[in-house]
Amino acid sequence: MKYDDLIQELNTWEYDEKIFREYYFMEKIPKNISGFAARHSDHKKEVEWVQNPKKVNAHSREDAFIPQGYNVSLVKHPRYFPLFYHEHDFFEIIYVLSGTCTNSFRDSTEKLTAGDLCLIAPDVRHGILAVEDDSVILNILIRRSTFMDIFYNTVRDKTQISGFFIGNLYSREKIRYLLFRTKNDTVIRNYILDMYREQKTSDSFSDRIICSILTLFFVELTRRHGKNVSIPDNRRERTEQESEMLAYMMGNCSTVTLNELAEEFHFSVPYCSKLIKSISGKTFSNLLTEIRLQHGEQLLLSSQLSVEDISDRVGYKNPESFADLPAIQAAILETASRYVKVGGTLLYSTCTIRQEENADVVTAFLAKHSEFVLQPILPEWGGKWAESMVTLLPSDCNSDGFFLAKLQRVQEG
Repeated sequence: MKYDDLIQELNTWEYDEKIFREYYFMEKIPKNISGFAARHSDHKKEVEWVQNPKKVNAHSREDAFIPQGYNVSLVKHPRYFPLFYHEHDFFEIIYVLSGTCTNSFRDSTEKLTAGDLCLIAPDVRHGILAVEDDSVILNILIRRSTFMDIFYNTVRDKTQISGFFIGNLYSREKIRYLLFRTKNDTVIRNYILDMYREQKTSDSFSDRIICSILTLFFVELTRRHGKNVSIPDNRRERTEQESEMLAYMMGNCSTVTLNELAEEFHFSVPYCSKLIKSISGKTFSNLLTEIRLQHGEQLLLSSQLSVEDISDRVGYKNPESFADLPAIQAAILETASRYVKVGGTLLYSTCTIRQEENADVVTAFLAKHSEFVLQPILPEWGGKWAESMVTLLPSDCNSDGFFLAKLQRVQEG
Protein backbone atom coordinates (compact mmCIF):
# COMPACT_ATOMS: atom_id res chain seq x y z
CA MET A 1 0.00 0.00 0.00
CA LYS A 2 1.15 3.53 -0.74
CA TYR A 3 1.48 6.07 2.07
CA ASP A 4 -1.68 7.91 0.98
CA ASP A 5 -3.63 4.65 1.08
CA LEU A 6 -2.35 3.88 4.58
CA ILE A 7 -3.34 7.35 5.79
CA GLN A 8 -6.79 6.98 4.24
CA GLU A 9 -7.22 3.63 5.98
CA LEU A 10 -6.19 5.09 9.34
CA ASN A 11 -8.68 7.92 8.85
CA THR A 12 -11.53 5.43 8.42
CA TRP A 13 -13.92 5.45 11.36
CA GLU A 14 -14.04 2.24 13.36
CA TYR A 15 -17.36 1.29 14.94
CA ASP A 16 -16.05 1.85 18.47
CA GLU A 17 -15.01 5.39 17.51
CA LYS A 18 -18.54 6.10 16.30
CA ILE A 19 -19.88 4.89 19.65
CA PHE A 20 -17.44 7.07 21.59
CA ARG A 21 -18.20 10.12 19.42
CA GLU A 22 -21.96 9.71 19.82
CA TYR A 23 -21.64 9.51 23.60
CA TYR A 24 -19.24 12.48 23.72
CA PHE A 25 -21.76 14.85 22.08
CA MET A 26 -24.86 13.31 23.64
CA GLU A 27 -26.74 15.07 26.43
CA LYS A 28 -26.18 12.80 29.42
CA ILE A 29 -29.75 12.35 30.66
CA PRO A 30 -31.22 8.95 31.68
CA LYS A 31 -33.43 8.62 28.59
CA ASN A 32 -30.57 9.27 26.19
CA ILE A 33 -28.16 7.00 28.07
CA SER A 34 -30.63 4.10 28.09
CA GLY A 35 -31.36 4.53 24.36
CA PHE A 36 -27.63 4.71 23.65
CA ALA A 37 -27.05 1.39 25.45
CA ALA A 38 -29.96 -0.25 23.59
CA ARG A 39 -28.70 0.91 20.17
CA HIS A 40 -25.28 -0.58 20.80
CA SER A 41 -26.28 -3.67 22.75
CA ASP A 42 -23.94 -5.79 20.60
CA HIS A 43 -20.99 -3.75 21.86
CA LYS A 44 -21.49 -3.90 25.61
CA LYS A 45 -17.79 -3.61 26.38
CA GLU A 46 -17.43 -0.34 24.46
CA VAL A 47 -20.64 1.03 25.99
CA GLU A 48 -19.42 0.19 29.48
CA TRP A 49 -16.00 1.74 28.86
CA VAL A 50 -17.32 5.01 27.47
CA GLN A 51 -19.74 5.39 30.38
CA ASN A 52 -17.20 4.41 33.01
CA PRO A 53 -13.63 4.52 31.69
CA LYS A 54 -12.30 3.67 35.15
CA LYS A 55 -13.33 0.09 34.45
CA VAL A 56 -10.55 -0.15 31.87
CA ASN A 57 -7.47 -1.77 33.37
CA ALA A 58 -5.27 1.08 34.64
CA HIS A 59 -2.17 -1.12 35.07
CA SER A 60 -1.21 -3.08 31.97
CA ARG A 61 1.51 -5.61 31.26
CA GLU A 62 3.12 -5.71 27.85
CA ASP A 63 1.65 -9.13 26.98
CA ALA A 64 -1.84 -7.62 27.18
CA PHE A 65 -1.11 -5.27 24.25
CA ILE A 66 1.87 -6.71 22.38
CA PRO A 67 1.07 -10.05 20.71
CA GLN A 68 3.12 -13.12 21.54
CA GLY A 69 6.09 -13.43 19.23
CA TYR A 70 6.21 -9.69 18.59
CA ASN A 71 8.40 -7.01 20.13
CA VAL A 72 6.53 -3.97 18.80
CA SER A 73 2.85 -3.25 18.24
CA LEU A 74 1.23 -0.26 16.52
CA VAL A 75 -2.28 0.62 17.68
CA LYS A 76 -4.55 3.42 16.52
CA HIS A 77 -5.89 5.34 19.52
CA PRO A 78 -9.69 5.60 19.19
CA ARG A 79 -11.06 9.10 18.68
CA TYR A 80 -13.36 10.43 21.43
CA PHE A 81 -12.43 7.71 23.91
CA PRO A 82 -12.76 9.30 27.38
CA LEU A 83 -9.64 10.38 29.19
CA PHE A 84 -8.49 7.76 31.68
CA TYR A 85 -5.19 7.55 33.50
CA HIS A 86 -3.17 4.38 33.14
CA GLU A 87 0.36 3.04 33.24
CA HIS A 88 2.13 0.03 31.75
CA ASP A 89 5.43 -1.84 31.89
CA PHE A 90 6.51 -1.11 28.30
CA PHE A 91 7.76 1.95 26.41
CA GLU A 92 5.21 3.86 24.35
CA ILE A 93 5.46 6.38 21.53
CA ILE A 94 2.43 8.58 20.88
CA TYR A 95 2.53 10.00 17.34
CA VAL A 96 0.02 12.50 15.95
CA LEU A 97 -0.47 11.74 12.28
CA SER A 98 -3.14 14.44 11.93
CA GLY A 99 -5.32 16.65 14.10
CA THR A 100 -4.51 17.10 17.78
CA CYS A 101 -4.65 15.36 21.13
CA THR A 102 -3.74 16.05 24.74
CA ASN A 103 -1.43 13.85 26.77
CA SER A 104 -1.93 14.41 30.49
CA PHE A 105 0.44 13.45 33.28
CA ARG A 106 0.00 13.68 37.03
CA ASP A 107 1.04 17.34 37.16
CA SER A 108 1.11 18.60 33.57
CA THR A 109 -0.64 18.38 30.21
CA GLU A 110 0.99 18.50 26.78
CA LYS A 111 -1.03 19.47 23.71
CA LEU A 112 0.21 17.54 20.68
CA THR A 113 -0.39 18.59 17.09
CA ALA A 114 0.33 16.91 13.76
CA GLY A 115 3.91 15.62 13.65
CA ASP A 116 4.40 15.69 17.42
CA LEU A 117 5.84 12.61 19.03
CA CYS A 118 5.94 11.77 22.74
CA LEU A 119 8.18 8.97 24.03
CA ILE A 120 6.88 7.72 27.40
CA ALA A 121 8.80 5.58 29.88
CA PRO A 122 7.34 2.49 31.57
CA ASP A 123 5.27 2.93 34.73
CA VAL A 124 4.44 6.58 34.00
CA ARG A 125 0.82 7.49 34.74
CA HIS A 126 -0.74 9.34 31.80
CA GLY A 127 -3.92 9.73 29.77
CA ILE A 128 -4.67 10.55 26.12
CA LEU A 129 -7.65 12.46 24.76
CA ALA A 130 -8.37 13.02 21.05
CA VAL A 131 -11.72 14.75 20.39
CA GLU A 132 -11.49 16.04 16.84
CA ASP A 133 -12.86 14.25 13.78
CA ASP A 134 -9.59 14.60 11.88
CA SER A 135 -7.37 13.36 14.71
CA VAL A 136 -5.39 10.21 13.93
CA ILE A 137 -3.15 9.12 16.79
CA LEU A 138 -0.84 6.11 16.60
CA ASN A 139 0.49 4.39 19.70
CA ILE A 140 3.73 2.46 19.17
CA LEU A 141 4.20 -0.04 22.00
CA ILE A 142 7.72 -1.39 22.54
CA ARG A 143 8.73 -4.16 24.89
CA ARG A 144 11.20 -3.00 27.52
CA SER A 145 13.72 -5.67 26.46
CA THR A 146 13.45 -4.58 22.81
CA PHE A 147 14.04 -0.93 23.69
CA MET A 148 17.13 -2.02 25.63
CA ASP A 149 18.39 -4.11 22.71
CA ILE A 150 18.14 -1.11 20.38
CA PHE A 151 20.01 1.27 22.67
CA TYR A 152 22.46 -0.90 24.54
CA ASN A 153 25.12 -0.53 21.88
CA THR A 154 24.60 3.22 21.41
CA VAL A 155 24.75 4.42 25.01
CA ARG A 156 27.94 6.38 24.37
CA ASP A 157 26.06 8.76 22.09
CA LYS A 158 25.45 12.07 23.84
CA THR A 159 21.81 12.27 22.80
CA GLN A 160 18.66 12.89 24.78
CA ILE A 161 17.18 9.54 23.69
CA SER A 162 20.24 7.70 24.98
CA GLY A 163 19.99 9.70 28.19
CA PHE A 164 16.32 8.75 28.43
CA PHE A 165 17.24 5.09 28.02
CA ILE A 166 20.08 5.16 30.54
CA GLY A 167 18.09 7.16 33.05
CA ASN A 168 15.21 4.71 32.98
CA LEU A 169 17.63 1.88 33.67
CA TYR A 170 19.69 3.32 36.49
CA SER A 171 18.66 6.81 37.62
CA ARG A 172 16.64 7.30 40.79
CA GLU A 173 14.76 10.25 39.28
CA LYS A 174 13.65 8.89 35.94
CA ILE A 175 12.77 11.03 32.93
CA ARG A 176 9.05 10.46 32.42
CA TYR A 177 8.87 11.41 28.76
CA LEU A 178 10.53 13.17 25.84
CA LEU A 179 8.61 15.39 23.42
CA PHE A 180 9.66 15.93 19.79
CA ARG A 181 7.97 18.51 17.55
CA THR A 182 8.71 17.00 14.12
CA LYS A 183 6.05 19.13 12.35
CA ASN A 184 5.81 18.18 8.67
CA ASP A 185 8.79 15.83 8.63
CA THR A 186 7.65 13.16 6.18
CA VAL A 187 10.81 11.09 6.78
CA ILE A 188 9.78 10.48 10.39
CA ARG A 189 6.14 10.01 9.40
CA ASN A 190 7.02 7.48 6.72
CA TYR A 191 9.12 5.35 9.07
CA ILE A 192 6.06 5.03 11.30
CA LEU A 193 3.81 4.23 8.34
CA ASP A 194 6.36 1.65 7.14
CA MET A 195 6.10 -0.11 10.52
CA TYR A 196 2.30 0.02 10.37
CA ARG A 197 2.30 -1.42 6.84
CA GLU A 198 4.68 -4.21 7.85
CA GLN A 199 2.48 -5.07 10.82
CA LYS A 200 -0.42 -5.50 8.38
CA THR A 201 1.73 -7.94 6.36
CA SER A 202 2.03 -10.11 9.47
CA ASP A 203 4.27 -12.92 8.28
CA SER A 204 7.22 -14.66 9.94
CA PHE A 205 9.55 -11.82 8.95
CA SER A 206 7.37 -8.89 10.03
CA ASP A 207 8.56 -8.50 13.62
CA ARG A 208 12.23 -8.48 12.65
CA ILE A 209 11.56 -5.97 9.89
CA ILE A 210 9.58 -3.72 12.24
CA CYS A 211 12.42 -3.82 14.82
CA SER A 212 14.92 -2.90 12.08
CA ILE A 213 12.75 0.01 10.93
CA LEU A 214 12.35 1.12 14.55
CA THR A 215 16.14 1.23 14.98
CA LEU A 216 16.50 3.41 11.86
CA PHE A 217 13.59 5.54 13.07
CA PHE A 218 15.34 6.34 16.36
CA VAL A 219 18.59 7.17 14.59
CA GLU A 220 16.83 9.55 12.18
CA LEU A 221 14.75 11.06 14.98
CA THR A 222 17.92 11.81 16.91
CA ARG A 223 19.73 13.20 13.88
CA ARG A 224 16.88 15.37 12.65
CA HIS A 225 15.27 16.50 15.92
CA GLY A 226 17.58 15.57 18.80
CA LYS A 227 18.66 19.14 19.47
CA ASN A 228 15.11 20.39 19.92
CA VAL A 229 13.69 17.73 22.19
CA SER A 230 11.67 18.89 25.19
CA ILE A 231 12.34 17.33 28.60
CA PRO A 232 9.87 17.77 31.49
CA ASP A 233 10.78 19.08 34.91
CA ASN A 234 13.60 21.31 33.61
CA ARG A 235 16.04 18.43 34.08
CA ARG A 236 18.06 18.86 30.86
CA GLU A 237 21.32 20.03 32.46
CA ARG A 238 21.42 17.39 35.16
CA THR A 239 20.22 14.74 32.72
CA GLU A 240 23.21 15.31 30.44
CA GLN A 241 25.65 14.93 33.34
CA GLU A 242 23.88 11.80 34.59
CA SER A 243 23.82 10.27 31.13
CA GLU A 244 27.50 10.82 30.46
CA MET A 245 28.57 9.33 33.78
CA LEU A 246 26.25 6.34 33.52
CA ALA A 247 27.15 5.80 29.87
CA TYR A 248 30.83 5.77 30.80
CA MET A 249 30.18 3.13 33.45
CA MET A 250 28.14 1.04 31.00
CA GLY A 251 30.71 1.31 28.23
CA ASN A 252 33.58 0.41 30.56
CA CYS A 253 31.80 -1.84 33.04
CA SER A 254 34.43 -4.60 32.84
CA THR A 255 37.25 -2.38 34.13
CA VAL A 256 35.93 0.92 35.50
CA THR A 257 36.79 1.96 39.05
CA LEU A 258 35.54 4.83 41.17
CA ASN A 259 38.95 6.51 40.93
CA GLU A 260 38.88 6.24 37.14
CA LEU A 261 35.35 7.66 36.93
CA ALA A 262 36.25 10.59 39.18
CA GLU A 263 39.33 11.35 37.09
CA GLU A 264 37.40 11.12 33.82
CA PHE A 265 34.86 13.72 34.97
CA HIS A 266 37.30 15.87 36.97
CA PHE A 267 35.74 15.20 40.37
CA SER A 268 37.29 14.26 43.66
CA VAL A 269 36.68 10.63 44.58
CA PRO A 270 34.44 11.46 47.58
CA TYR A 271 32.34 13.88 45.52
CA CYS A 272 32.03 11.39 42.66
CA SER A 273 30.87 8.72 45.10
CA LYS A 274 28.20 11.05 46.53
CA LEU A 275 27.08 12.06 43.03
CA ILE A 276 26.61 8.45 41.96
CA LYS A 277 24.55 7.81 45.10
CA SER A 278 22.49 10.94 44.37
CA ILE A 279 21.86 9.89 40.75
CA SER A 280 21.08 6.23 41.26
CA GLY A 281 20.30 5.76 44.93
CA LYS A 282 23.05 3.12 45.01
CA THR A 283 26.71 3.02 45.94
CA PHE A 284 29.22 2.92 43.09
CA SER A 285 29.92 -0.75 43.81
CA ASN A 286 26.24 -1.77 43.85
CA LEU A 287 25.47 0.22 40.71
CA LEU A 288 28.42 -1.33 38.88
CA THR A 289 27.24 -4.80 39.87
CA GLU A 290 23.76 -4.02 38.54
CA ILE A 291 25.19 -2.71 35.24
CA ARG A 292 27.39 -5.78 34.83
CA LEU A 293 24.53 -8.18 35.49
CA GLN A 294 22.21 -6.24 33.16
CA HIS A 295 24.82 -6.36 30.41
CA GLY A 296 25.42 -10.04 31.08
CA GLU A 297 21.71 -10.76 30.76
CA GLN A 298 21.57 -8.96 27.41
CA LEU A 299 24.54 -10.97 26.12
CA LEU A 300 22.98 -14.23 27.28
CA LEU A 301 19.74 -13.34 25.51
CA SER A 302 21.21 -12.03 22.27
CA SER A 303 24.51 -13.85 21.66
CA GLN A 304 25.98 -17.34 21.44
CA LEU A 305 28.79 -16.52 23.88
CA SER A 306 29.57 -18.95 26.67
CA VAL A 307 29.04 -18.02 30.30
CA GLU A 308 32.82 -17.84 30.69
CA ASP A 309 33.14 -15.37 27.79
CA ILE A 310 30.26 -13.26 29.05
CA SER A 311 31.70 -13.25 32.56
CA ASP A 312 34.99 -11.95 31.19
CA ARG A 313 33.32 -9.29 29.05
CA VAL A 314 31.36 -7.81 31.94
CA GLY A 315 34.30 -7.81 34.33
CA TYR A 316 34.09 -11.11 36.21
CA LYS A 317 37.34 -12.90 35.42
CA ASN A 318 36.20 -15.93 37.41
CA PRO A 319 32.82 -17.20 36.13
CA GLU A 320 31.98 -18.46 39.62
CA SER A 321 31.92 -14.85 40.77
CA PHE A 322 29.12 -14.20 38.27
CA ALA A 323 26.95 -14.89 41.28
CA ASP A 324 23.56 -13.81 40.05
CA LEU A 325 23.29 -16.30 37.21
CA PRO A 326 20.03 -17.77 38.57
CA ALA A 327 18.38 -14.36 38.29
CA ILE A 328 19.64 -14.01 34.73
CA GLN A 329 18.53 -17.53 33.82
CA ALA A 330 15.11 -16.72 35.26
CA ALA A 331 14.95 -13.57 33.12
CA ILE A 332 15.79 -15.58 30.01
CA LEU A 333 13.06 -18.12 30.78
CA GLU A 334 10.57 -15.31 31.46
CA THR A 335 11.39 -13.62 28.15
CA ALA A 336 11.26 -16.82 26.11
CA SER A 337 7.89 -17.80 27.59
CA ARG A 338 6.22 -14.75 26.01
CA TYR A 339 6.73 -16.23 22.54
CA VAL A 340 5.12 -19.63 23.22
CA LYS A 341 1.61 -20.15 21.87
CA VAL A 342 -1.01 -22.25 23.63
CA GLY A 343 -0.04 -25.87 22.97
CA GLY A 344 3.55 -24.87 22.28
CA THR A 345 6.60 -26.28 24.04
CA LEU A 346 9.46 -24.48 25.77
CA LEU A 347 12.68 -26.39 26.49
CA TYR A 348 14.79 -24.85 29.24
CA SER A 349 18.38 -26.11 29.14
CA THR A 350 21.60 -25.09 30.86
CA CYS A 351 25.17 -26.36 30.75
CA THR A 352 25.46 -26.64 34.52
CA ILE A 353 24.35 -29.05 37.23
CA ARG A 354 23.79 -26.33 39.85
CA GLN A 355 20.28 -26.71 41.29
CA GLU A 356 20.07 -22.91 41.79
CA GLU A 357 20.21 -22.39 38.00
CA ASN A 358 18.13 -25.41 37.11
CA ALA A 359 15.25 -26.91 39.09
CA ASP A 360 14.99 -23.88 41.39
CA VAL A 361 14.56 -21.53 38.40
CA VAL A 362 11.91 -23.75 36.80
CA THR A 363 10.01 -24.22 40.07
CA ALA A 364 9.95 -20.47 40.73
CA PHE A 365 8.78 -19.83 37.16
CA LEU A 366 5.92 -22.33 37.45
CA ALA A 367 4.82 -20.78 40.75
CA LYS A 368 4.18 -17.51 38.84
CA HIS A 369 2.88 -19.01 35.60
CA SER A 370 -0.01 -21.43 36.00
CA GLU A 371 -0.44 -21.36 32.22
CA PHE A 372 2.63 -23.63 31.91
CA VAL A 373 2.96 -27.25 33.03
CA LEU A 374 5.88 -29.69 32.98
CA GLN A 375 5.93 -32.46 30.39
CA PRO A 376 8.16 -35.56 30.04
CA ILE A 377 11.29 -34.83 28.00
CA LEU A 378 11.29 -37.93 25.75
CA PRO A 379 8.86 -40.48 27.24
CA GLU A 380 9.43 -42.93 24.41
CA TRP A 381 13.07 -43.30 25.50
CA GLY A 382 12.07 -44.36 29.00
CA GLY A 383 14.30 -44.11 32.07
CA LYS A 384 15.23 -40.62 33.19
CA TRP A 385 14.13 -39.23 29.79
CA ALA A 386 10.52 -39.90 30.80
CA GLU A 387 10.94 -37.29 33.54
CA SER A 388 10.08 -33.61 33.05
CA MET A 389 13.35 -32.31 34.53
CA VAL A 390 16.58 -34.16 33.72
CA THR A 391 20.11 -33.57 35.00
CA LEU A 392 22.91 -35.14 32.95
CA LEU A 393 26.18 -35.74 34.74
CA PRO A 394 29.51 -35.97 32.87
CA SER A 395 29.48 -39.71 33.51
CA ASP A 396 26.09 -40.12 31.79
CA CYS A 397 27.05 -39.05 28.28
CA ASN A 398 30.81 -38.53 28.45
CA SER A 399 30.23 -34.77 28.20
CA ASP A 400 29.80 -31.68 30.33
CA GLY A 401 26.96 -31.52 32.83
CA PHE A 402 23.57 -30.42 31.47
CA PHE A 403 20.02 -29.80 32.67
CA LEU A 404 16.78 -29.93 30.68
CA ALA A 405 13.18 -29.14 31.57
CA LYS A 406 10.23 -29.34 29.18
CA LEU A 407 7.32 -26.95 29.69
CA GLN A 408 4.10 -26.63 27.72
CA ARG A 409 1.75 -23.67 27.60
CA VAL A 410 -1.76 -25.00 28.22
CA GLN A 411 -3.68 -21.69 28.37
CA GLU A 412 -3.30 -17.97 27.94
CA GLY A 413 -1.52 -16.19 30.78
